[in-house]
Amino acid sequence: MSELIVNKKANSVELCVLEDNSVCELYTYDKENENIVGNIYVGTIKNVVDGMQAAFIDIGLKKNAFISLKDAVPKVDVTKEEQVVDFKISSVLSENEKILVQVKKMPTAEKGARVSTHITIPGDYIVIMPNTSIVTISQKIYQNAEKERLLNLVKSLLPEGFGAIVRTDAENISDDKIKADIQELVEKWSTIMIDYQQSKEVTLLYDEHELISKIGRELVTQRLDKIYTNNKQIFEGVQSYISKKSFLKQIDMELLNSDIIKKFGLENQVLNANNKKIWLKCGGYIVIDKTEALTAVDVNSGKYVGNSNLEETALIVNKEAAYEIMKQVRLRDISGIVVVDYIDLQKKDDQAEIVKIMENEAVKDRSKIDIKGYTKLNLVEFTRKMTNI
Repeated sequence: MSELIVNKKANSVELCVLEDNSVCELYTYDKENENIVGNIYVGTIKNVVDGMQAAFIDIGLKKNAFISLKDAVPKVDVTKEEQVVDFKISSVLSENEKILVQVKKMPTAEKGARVSTHITIPGDYIVIMPNTSIVTISQKIYQNAEKERLLNLVKSLLPEGFGAIVRTDAENISDDKIKADIQELVEKWSTIMIDYQQSKEVTLLYDEHELISKIGRELVTQRLDKIYTNNKQIFEGVQSYISKKSFLKQIDMELLNSDIIKKFGLENQVLNANNKKIWLKCGGYIVIDKTEALTAVDVNSGKYVGNSNLEETALIVNKEAAYEIMKQVRLRDISGIVVVDYIDLQKKDDQAEIVKIMENEAVKDRSKIDIKGYTKLNLVEFTRKMTNI
């Protein structure tokens, strides 16, 4: 059973996705420390550095944003052609110019936000991409006939100069709903462009993170059975959003009058979501270390000594760790490069079994995960896209 908790607190909102009473996704919506990935800004180019093939842009934040050459030139479909850039970024961008950019990566203590001119605007079923002709479809839509229907439909509905990503939620949705979604997104883009053309200063043009829309678009899915909230405004807003969205099943909603996390006894699960060390049922444990470049996960046998040989002991711990690692990256919304140091396995079949577990668990995650498998150093590498809540 899949449930969503929207728990309003004094200065923040906690969003918990539960599967069989276990917290599998956890987000905190806090206006003072909000996620700005997806926001679109009018910026001013401050510095263009050919040696770095990059530029720095004032978008109104404490630190100037960073844009690379590949994010400043038109996007190409890399499945059909290789994007070769053999010219200087100063031939594309000039200092003091106005520029329209979208945040792709949050700023850190040392670096400003990473931005791009490759704009994407998400809807319920479609993500439009202005200024490109690329049309792709979610890998989680498996039926070939449905893929073909959606691709042909979207291509026929898109105006010239627009590409799109067909979202998983578009599966089995009527043509009219898809058409309405595209029209709404194109109109939204037109408004953004009008505002951009009229703007004379650095400003935010599009806020990706309006709470009710974000909850509806990203968390209210066909797999969801029930929604709990303790805030009347959120209850009515999400209820209204659901009524306008075409669902194949009824999603129940319940308005409570207390802290739902405490009421459901989930405090420990929420607190443990920030622990570096996670114990496994077998007695082993994993340690998660996040750095600016990547996330490293170390698997240890801990208290588990096994009953047979070393290979069998390592396999038992690694298998349990594989399930837990995939759960934790989803729970913590870990994105970017993840490197896992499993206990060494000598048999290729055992290694393949670990990778297969990870691949099967990745299907449960609504974010895209690309598992690269074992390296020559016996590490497992994979990447995960941020869910952007």
